[in-house]
Amino acid sequence: MAFHNLSVCLPLPATSSTAAILCIFFSFFFIWFSHNRRIRARLPPGPYALPIIGNLHQLVLPAHRTFKSLADKYGPIFFLRLGSVPTVVVSSSEIAKQFLKNHDLIFASRPPRAAGRLIFFNFEDVVFAPYGEHWRQMRKICVLELLTAKRIESFKHVREEEVSSMIRSVWEESENGRMGVNVSKAISTLTSNIVWRILANRKFSDDDLGGDFKGFKDLLVELIARVGDFNIGDFIPYLDWLDLQGINRCMKKIHKTFDEFAEKIIDDHVNANHLMAAASNGQKRADAEPHVQDFVDVLLHMAVTDTKITRETIKALVLDMFGAGLETTSTTLEWAMSELLRHPHVMKKLQEEIESIVGHHGKVKGSNLATMKYLHCVVKETLRLYPAVPLMVPHESVEAVTIAGYYIPKKTTVMVNVWAIGRDPNVWGAYASKFKPERFMEYEQINLTDQSDFSMIPFGAGRRGCPGASMAIPTIELALAQLLHTFDWRVEGDPSQLDMKEVCGVTIPRQVPLCAYPRLRVSFPL
Repeated sequence: MAFHNLSVCLPLPATSSTAAILCIFFSFFFIWFSHNRRIRARLPPGPYALPIIGNLHQLVLPAHRTFKSLADKYGPIFFLRLGSVPTVVVSSSEIAKQFLKNHDLIFASRPPRAAGRLIFFNFEDVVFAPYGEHWRQMRKICVLELLTAKRIESFKHVREEEVSSMIRSVWEESENGRMGVNVSKAISTLTSNIVWRILANRKFSDDDLGGDFKGFKDLLVELIARVGDFNIGDFIPYLDWLDLQGINRCMKKIHKTFDEFAEKIIDDHVNANHLMAAASNGQKRADAEPHVQDFVDVLLHMAVTDTKITRETIKALVLDMFGAGLETTSTTLEWAMSELLRHPHVMKKLQEEIESIVGHHGKVKGSNLATMKYLHCVVKETLRLYPAVPLMVPHESVEAVTIAGYYIPKKTTVMVNVWAIGRDPNVWGAYASKFKPERFMEYEQINLTDQSDFSMIPFGAGRRGCPGASMAIPTIELALAQLLHTFDWRVEGDPSQLDMKEVCGVTIPRQVPLCAYPRLRVSFPL
């Protein structure tokens, strides 16, 4: 009887324990589910996300146009889950201002991307480095040493010499106006020469590069393409090692080629500095012209006293300047010339302004640009419609915050659609997508370099705003003014039908090179 009672009573504690465990489990599950449901209810609206891949299947290129379509459906701030990465896309100036100004510090970091690790020397650069002491130091170097107003002004002769060289090259290629010329190629060569003279005090031929690429343009195109790719490993980390798209292998090739090239630049500078020091033996000739230091000179000089500035740091910063300085400038010039060719009356009006300031003879000087108000309008209108980087380099939140009534979790990637903001009809009116420089006669207060007006932010804003805007704009304005002052331009056929398709990537250059016919209109020392 006692045994029987024992056999009956023994399961009871186990059943109670199991029930208690199940009760605790379902309680935690209910709390977790309720919490997540409340969070989801507070997130910005957005499309339904699939398991594992989230909304990756909806990223149809070009991404800035796809995001604009989603914004039209879900609003100026919407939520995506790209793989395992929570992502917010912003498409209005007012909301962008809250992210990039009101809560700038919270969104000052970058999400970890393979490009920063594999191409940019393991985040040693300023563009892809996460927010922290290293980034603050690199940003300080750029702002206070490399991109000061005084140093940019010191390279004025470089810009003027290379623009004159481009004009001569265009006229020679056209066979005195009888043939069409590849304007895109002329612009690319110009910007490459200017950037490399500022960075390393010399121009390079494609043979100087070596590696797996045909030349600098080929390397740059591949670099921009890979940085702009939606790399699956960035969004589904446990698939990164598989490199399913082959992107990581391409990025390693880019890094290897540039690394070897940059090493030669640094070695040449170190050797040249030693020779100069030995030759002068500390004596400086009174009649010698002051030496204008290039960027590598400046960085090497700083590295003598600052051990944090390594060769890797120098190479990473040079790569930043090469990629950002060359591609953004040439892309903006391409689109400006394209729109002027499509709108001959705008071109004529701009030529009349330039001629009224420069005269019928002579070259455009950097000192002439300040009074060319219509030129400023043309450049602003081009950057409004064709920001060189249509989707701002992604930001990442370092803590949770509420913006515009929505909950933004910690480690959320934020993408600002600069292209959509510049074409917002709520800001720019019914004809927001039309090229109309005159609109900036009413918006003269917009300054492209101070990042204070969020109605258009082609150079970004806040701590992560591009510090190179003040170097790019004088080059764009000088080159554009000289191209229009020296030549009248035309294209074959109806100019309004000019092909304006863009390449899909982190930048938006023309898909088809711009070709046009120049005719000499003023006297120029060719």
